[in-house]
Amino acid sequence: MTNRISIQKFVYLSLLTLVLLTAGCSSSKINVTRTGFLNNYSNLEENEKLKGLYDYSNDYVDMDQYSKLLIAPVQLFLDEDAENKSINAEEATQLADYFYDQLAEELGGRYEIVEDPAEDVMLIRTAITGVKPNKIYLNLHWSTTLLGAGIGGASLEAELVDSLNGEQIVALIDARKGKSYKYHKGLTKWGHTKSVLDLWARMLVESLDKLKDAEIN
Repeated sequence: MTNRISIQKFVYLSLLTLVLLTAGCSSSKINVTRTGFLNNYSNLEENEKLKGLYDYSNDYVDMDQYSKLLIAPVQLFLDEDAENKSINAEEATQLADYFYDQLAEELGGRYEIVEDPAEDVMLIRTAITGVKPNKIYLNLHWSTTLLGAGIGGASLEAELVDSLNGEQIVALIDARKGKSYKYHKGLTKWGHTKSVLDLWARMLVESLDKLKDAEIN
């Protein structure tokens, strides 16, 4: 009996070591990109609230002039690296459509969504520039998930501009993995990636709200 317990303990420790080694390899950081997609990167500064995110808000824009929003199709600028090769064309389209819908949902409560540029219309341009899928087998138990093993994410460049003259109103670039404590997000291939896209949609709303609040004050 003692030998059996010892063997079981050895097997368990060996498997745990393998998981931890794999976790270390799979928890690599996602790189922030500057692809040239944005009209301007020079004003970006690290966000005080969310470490690692770089953003910009144009305090000189009169936000009262905008009541409508034009959402451009979400672009995908994915390099041919190992992580990005794990997404096929159908999945890429689904992620782009998902993010578009999140933007429409978050911003649609504040602005009328339209299809054409005009004087009272802001244009939102977004590009997903990198993706990292979940490694589901490393998220089947909370212990490895909490170590950051197998957690997916994405990188993004986004901006809101005047739809006619292209003046930049809000911009951000970021690369981020999902939250390890959101265990259930790791049980599908793109669960954590979608949660990061959700976060960015909210961040864009918060940036616009801050600009409007600043004008009122």
